[in-house]
Amino acid sequence: MQFPTLESLATRQVISLDEQASLAEALELMNTHAIRSLLVSCGKSYRLLQSKDLMAFHLQGINFNVPLTQVMLPRVLCLPPDSDLQEAIKLISLHQAEQVCLVDANDQICGIVTYTDLVQNLDPDTLAESQRLGDLLRGMLLLQVNKEMPVSLVLSLMQQQGVNTALVSEDRKPLGILTLSDVMRLLAKGQELSCRVDQVMSSPVDTLPEHFSVRQAVNAMREKSYKRLVVVNEDERVVGLISQQDLVSLYYSQWFTLIKKQQQELLEKNQSLEQKSLVCTQLLEELDYPVLLLTANGQLNQHNQATERIFAKEKLQPGTTLLELMQGNPSLANTQDFFSQIETGQAAKAEVMFKSAKGYYQAYQLTCRPLTRIGEGLMLLSFKPRQAIEALALK
Repeated sequence: MQFPTLESLATRQVISLDEQASLAEALELMNTHAIRSLLVSCGKSYRLLQSKDLMAFHLQGINFNVPLTQVMLPRVLCLPPDSDLQEAIKLISLHQAEQVCLVDANDQICGIVTYTDLVQNLDPDTLAESQRLGDLLRGMLLLQVNKEMPVSLVLSLMQQQGVNTALVSEDRKPLGILTLSDVMRLLAKGQELSCRVDQVMSSPVDTLPEHFSVRQAVNAMREKSYKRLVVVNEDERVVGLISQQDLVSLYYSQWFTLIKKQQQELLEKNQSLEQKSLVCTQLLEELDYPVLLLTANGQLNQHNQATERIFAKEKLQPGTTLLELMQGNPSLANTQDFFSQIETGQAAKAEVMFKSAKGYYQAYQLTCRPLTRIGEGLMLLSFKPRQAIEALALK
């Protein structure tokens, strides 16, 4: 299993603004495109303006008519387009970010990968069907506020707790949700934030039952393009809030575990094959007559030193076919049946003449048989000198 490249997941349309633009212009652009972050172009580099930054600036009393150059903004997290998903997840998690930008060899932004892009490309089948939302959310903090509280106070609480969402509830039953996107729309309209939260919250609240599996939550979030969902128990009381970030973190944690397990299994198989190969090499060298080990398609896999008596060393390269080795041999025309049999994995015998390294011809009996216990499809081909066979028969 391989991780997909970021280029294959990225959103190509990247919204950006010049650093000379004002905070008010940035706010309007973000509301127009319904985005929570915006790239700020600073010459050849980029910085990131997020909705939480705008909320912080508002709480600090900063005039939104000031240019972006006068506020502190973090640099954009960047990776090359051919980076894989694992690199992005690690970088985003390390910096507690929500996106990473793709920068080509010319230092040009060519895409952006957000948690929304990651959720849309999840394969729910990788997730355990048995893992329930209620178990996942147990112990996780959730900001719940009273419906009469002013938006400004709720916003301060959100900033203090470092969250993007506040759940408006009564007796632990969800009434609505206030997000930073909601507050940004209020600011864009010039509304004061002293109004009650229940006057501006998003309501009613879409919920998921706590007995839903993580797989079902991923499907629900993908189908309706939700960034977050409230999880409730059988009494419709709040258990917690599940976000795209939570699901992505859980999903890729399980995926990485699966990849690690597969890599370990592959390593163990390779070690086993290497051990068998070493044993096979040692056995071949114990034989004083030429022996070749062939793959199922007739290519050379291994040979012993005695084989160099009849074949030039430079020809005995892995991947060389038996037919190529026997080119120029006077007996080649008489071995068609032999080749046909070994191509189908059958045992076969033939008598051939080979020119030795000293320049004279020697008769050999070719014997080929499959080695099913050593490796699938491997064939052992031996070249026994005819005189040795006759001497053995006399005994």
